[in-house]
Amino acid sequence: MIVKRQETKSPDAPVGFYKTIAISFLIITVILLGVVLFIISKKATINIFAKEDTKKVSLEVQIGEGDYPVGGSVVVSDFTWSNTYYPTGVEMIEAQAEGTAVIYNKQNRDQILIATTRLLTPDGVLFRMKNREVISANGELEVPVYADEEGGAGNIGPAQFTIPGLSESLQTLVYAESFSPMSGGLRKVGILSAEDVEAAKNSYKEQVKQEFLRENNINLENTVIEVEIGQISSDQEVGEEVDNFVLTAINKIILVEFDKKEMNEYIEGKIVSQIDRDLEKLLKTENGVSFDLMNYDLVEQVAEIMVVQDTVVTLDANAERLNIINFAGKKKDEIERYVLSIDHVKDVEVKFSPAWMRTAPTVADKIKVVVKSGR
Repeated sequence: MIVKRQETKSPDAPVGFYKTIAISFLIITVILLGVVLFIISKKATINIFAKEDTKKVSLEVQIGEGDYPVGGSVVVSDFTWSNTYYPTGVEMIEAQAEGTAVIYNKQNRDQILIATTRLLTPDGVLFRMKNREVISANGELEVPVYADEEGGAGNIGPAQFTIPGLSESLQTLVYAESFSPMSGGLRKVGILSAEDVEAAKNSYKEQVKQEFLRENNINLENTVIEVEIGQISSDQEVGEEVDNFVLTAINKIILVEFDKKEMNEYIEGKIVSQIDRDLEKLLKTENGVSFDLMNYDLVEQVAEIMVVQDTVVTLDANAERLNIINFAGKKKDEIERYVLSIDHVKDVEVKFSPAWMRTAPTVADKIKVVVKSGR
């Protein structure tokens, strides 16, 4: 009896199918893992180099007793002042130099010298006496003299003089000497112009202020001074030939005195309030404070002044414009343009990791913003 063996089907087909599924799943898993690792490792660092900038802060401050931010008072006084100025169109003209000389008489009798008596220096510069003089025996006398000719040659220093009108023997007994320079051989003169007067008036106000401060020893740390110039008069007329001219006026001086401590506290508080809190931070104040009087009421003893303070500010690392959300998903050049458009930024450096990344991560905690001092 022949028994026929039953053939069984090979299991290769279903095994291959499941193997394919397993491999596919593994590949997908690896890919997903790679994506996750990529997302996890994706980082961006934005280094921002900030600079320091000077910012003027202006405040209007009311000063007075009672319900005013800063306590103080107002004082007004008159101040008459004159000052000398010079025309700009100055020319040098020749004149006769003048001075004084001492005449010595070594004789035992008086010596009479007439007006215009000649006095001669060793260099040949000739002077003459202005008046008739009598020099007592064994005496001396200081007399006024003038150069014989006009011009700068007469501007000499101290010198010895002989008197050529006397005999040679007498010249050793009667002679002269000067102890100070002769001057006036060249003299500055100019024609006073309207422009000269106007320019002098423009500088007069500040000069009045400085002179009043000097004379009264005013402390500007707690005082604001304002000058109201009165009617200015000149001692010379426009068009005249003058060496100089004098301007005079009765001026009004307004002094506003305030409590220094209260002023400093008020300024400090207001400076902080004027800083852009969403962008910048205050580093320091510098160059002192300037005060300008705007209005005052003498009866009410109230004044309003403008305070200007220079401050140094820089970029605040916590500024709203540096919020990480502003950089998520952006390209490097987009980030650079954005950051450089922000005030107080000097430079920016954007680094992506891995280096071949094209955009910043979209996950906020993968972006790091660092603010450094300018490089």
